[in-house]
Amino acid sequence: MNGTWTVTHRSPLIIHTFTAPEIGWLVNSHIVEFSSQLFAVDAQYTLPLAKKVIDYAAKLKKPIRRLYVTHYHPDHLLGAAAFDAPLHALSSVADKIATVGDRVASEEHEKVGDDIPEKARRVDYHVAEGEEMVDDVRLAHLRLREAETEDALVIAFPGEGVIIVQDLVYHGAHPFFGERRFESWRATVKEYRELPYDLILPGHGLPGGKDLYDQMLEYVDFAENALKAAKDRNDFKQRLLEHFPNHGGVAVAEHQLRFLFRSAK
Repeated sequence: MNGTWTVTHRSPLIIHTFTAPEIGWLVNSHIVEFSSQLFAVDAQYTLPLAKKVIDYAAKLKKPIRRLYVTHYHPDHLLGAAAFDAPLHALSSVADKIATVGDRVASEEHEKVGDDIPEKARRVDYHVAEGEEMVDDVRLAHLRLREAETEDALVIAFPGEGVIIVQDLVYHGAHPFFGERRFESWRATVKEYRELPYDLILPGHGLPGGKDLYDQMLEYVDFAENALKAAKDRNDFKQRLLEHFPNHGGVAVAEHQLRFLFRSAK
């Protein structure tokens, strides 16, 4: 249950990426280290894994000034209850959390137990699209639409060539297709592939380069065709596991089945 830390230096930024172990769905939390402060991006699935991120940040001897939650899915949201930092999200994501967050938390708490909070933490501050300066670093907030989910936050650093796309891209991990946005997800990946960023920080799996976009497109194409051809939920899952045998995050592949096959027993 250790997870993996990857540290990326893009002066003057240092970005510390925690990739959770399988029990945490390989989800990423990123700690963006500025000269005087830290921003955390996404909060982990469970409280113990969130605590690992918090403990690591404490060793950096700088305060966490913001915790971003990029979208409402449980693996990015539920660990937020462990953080003291103010929670930031897009207005649309904040509304979604207010509407369905407690149900999401309750469902996951029932499955996992006390490592999951019974209620979802609410957003403290709404994030607007646009740019700002933080410790002499230019930071851009982008609204990602109609990819894995309806709305999500992307955080980019134009001067350093770094972009935190989160669940627009998975790296070596099974994505979540529960909202069936294959066509728009594919189009958005192609759009982001053309942006001038060479370091891509995904929502699951290790950081990488622009090749992550092509890998994601391959998976989207296969999953869409597999879903059309599958006889049932087990057949669909088996097709994914056989075609991508080295991918982790099998819990995500399983989690999506109840959304894709709602009438199945």
